[in-house]
Amino acid sequence: MCSSLDCLSPLVQAISEQLQEEPTERTREKYRLDDEYFKRIAAIEFAVKYDDGKDPRGFSESDVVLLGVSRTSKTPVSIYLAHKGYKASNLPLIPEVPLPKELYQVDAKKLIGLMVNPITIMKFRQSRLDALGMGPEVSYIEMDRIKEELRYQREVFCELGAKVIDVNHMSIEETAQKIIEHIEEQ
Repeated sequence: MCSSLDCLSPLVQAISEQLQEEPTERTREKYRLDDEYFKRIAAIEFAVKYDDGKDPRGFSESDVVLLGVSRTSKTPVSIYLAHKGYKASNLPLIPEVPLPKELYQVDAKKLIGLMVNPITIMKFRQSRLDALGMGPEVSYIEMDRIKEELRYQREVFCELGAKVIDVNHMSIEETAQKIIEHIEEQ
């Protein structure tokens, strides 16, 4: 014979009385498979598919297109925005690589330029090279090269009419919130 002891009912009853609320008896409410859930999943798949300008055709379907030189947090911000249900794509700006024609067809209100100071970029890039086991002889971390990229970036932002966000000293979440506020006011 198997016996059981109901430990949770008295606890739930005590909490219910304290909060003056009746329990809903719904489990896993956080993980509901509703339209919002599927919208987020589609946005995450979108962000992965259109990361780093892999397919510029996605720009036209994007809620937001993030622009910036390497190591300005474009990908993590895109993924965070996707978790909030926004279709985000991004494009690294490299002076030697022409901008895709599709970028010129995107409403300027959807273009967000991410700006970071050159010293921060240099540190992020050095960390990236260290993680890849590469030496410092790469022009990727040279200050003159970084400044050249930043000059080019400013020209692109101006040419396209992109909203510029200075992401120095901002977390991914703070950057995403500024972008969401910009999107929502459009």
